Amino acid sequence: MERTRTVAVDVAIGVSLCTLFGLEVLLNMPVAKLTWDVFALFGLLVVAVVVSRRLPLVSFILASAGLAYLVLAGIGSASFTIAAVLTSYLLGRRLAGPRPAVYAFSALAAAGLGYAMLLGVIRGRLDTQVMQWLWMVFGLVLLAVCPWFAGRFMRQRADLLRAGWQRAEQLEREQRIIAERERLRERARIAQDMHDSLGHELALIALRAGGLEVDRGLDQRHRQAAGELRVTAGQASETLRTIIGLLGEPGRLAPLRPTNDSVADLVERARASGMTVNLDGEVDVNGVVGLAVRRVVQEGLTNAAKYAPGASVDVRVERNDSVTSVSVVNGPPVRSVAADEGTKRGLIGLRERALLMGGTFAAGPESGGFAVRVRLPHDAGTVVEPIETTESVREQVRRTARRGLIVAVGVPAAIATGLVAVMFGYYAYSVTHSVLPLEDYDRLWIGQPKKGAEEVLPEMEMLDAPSMPNPPGAGCRYYLAEPAILNFNTAVLRVCFDDDRLVAKDVVREPHQ
Repeated sequence: MERTRTVAVDVAIGVSLCTLFGLEVLLNMPVAKLTWDVFALFGLLVVAVVVSRRLPLVSFILASAGLAYLVLAGIGSASFTIAAVLTSYLLGRRLAGPRPAVYAFSALAAAGLGYAMLLGVIRGRLDTQVMQWLWMVFGLVLLAVCPWFAGRFMRQRADLLRAGWQRAEQLEREQRIIAERERLRERARIAQDMHDSLGHELALIALRAGGLEVDRGLDQRHRQAAGELRVTAGQASETLRTIIGLLGEPGRLAPLRPTNDSVADLVERARASGMTVNLDGEVDVNGVVGLAVRRVVQEGLTNAAKYAPGASVDVRVERNDSVTSVSVVNGPPVRSVAADEGTKRGLIGLRERALLMGGTFAAGPESGGFAVRVRLPHDAGTVVEPIETTESVREQVRRTARRGLIVAVGVPAAIATGLVAVMFGYYAYSVTHSVLPLEDYDRLWIGQPKKGAEEVLPEMEMLDAPSMPNPPGAGCRYYLAEPAILNFNTAVLRVCFDDDRLVAKDVVREPHQ
């Protein structure tokens, strides 16, 4: 289906261009007087369209060659102008690298410069031919470079969007895998914390039941019940240990030990290791929230010790009736560390735990250091959110495409503006330096030696001099009577010389005629 559509588009383009060229020919030339070059141009147009998909550079060169031939012949052609624009666009759209197109544009500009220099030497007017060449380059920019940039932008935009979507989908898959892995790890940690707390409590229950079992103050029936309670507590503790061990890492069973490390204990151990830690706020937080608080403090102190050695760390725990907030903020590192972004698994796990508890999590650079801030509600349900979607990647792709559009429009516009500025500047310079004041013109006389007359003449001749036959055996020069840059009706003066004498002088164009 796609191939059929592209072939249909190529056929439609070819038929349209050939039909337009045929109408141009028939409206301007009888069929009986058609010359060989008309048939050659028609064949050139057909070949350019046929090879435009497989050989876009060849197609552009053929269309450009036909247009150049018509321009040099003084013939305007809408069909070849459209063909040049279209093949240039397809060159950018279908050719991956920019070098072939740049080489082609440079070759066309160089060929035009060589042709202009040759005509300038033959006609003795290099300045006029340089101006004509600048106009040719300006046309090349408008008819070739601008469409090529447009086609290249469309190609890059399509490639960028395709690559961006693929990258976004891959990133989302990877993030889902990472998130799921860290979610399972964090849940295993939470299960470990539950095991530590419940295992300790079950151990205490078993211990007290054992005491009741040997108490001689109780009758046999109560001591037997206490024994059964002790056995049941021991079995429950062992079952809990086995289940939590299966949820943890393979080959490792959770030890039966209570979680005795408080926030103060964690801070004291960090200080004992040489860290400067400031503790502020409510440190006695129990239950699941207390476990999460200790986990945040532990991870924050670990990150500070690893990535900001020597920096002071502020630990703050605030608690009210509904929310407990904990923050671990370290300053900039005192000693340099090797550049290592780490896996950030610890932070991902903290974020997962905060979300599972219905809280909020924030971590990032702050005042040259790093801050971890967590808010944990006391009675929130479970809230699960994805870590990241592809929206940020898609927005990045859109921004890159917009920048590409700016380049595709801005670069040709800048080139065209520069050429216009150069041409206008050169034109203004030639106008102001090709003025022969009327009083100086009146001092010239027929038969005057050429050397003496040239002392009065300006350094340049005017551009776009009138096309007039010269006196026999003489060469003529044309000058403006006044420096009128935007006045195209100013008087034009002509002086003609033979080998060494002034043989003619006249006003070839009266002002305001």
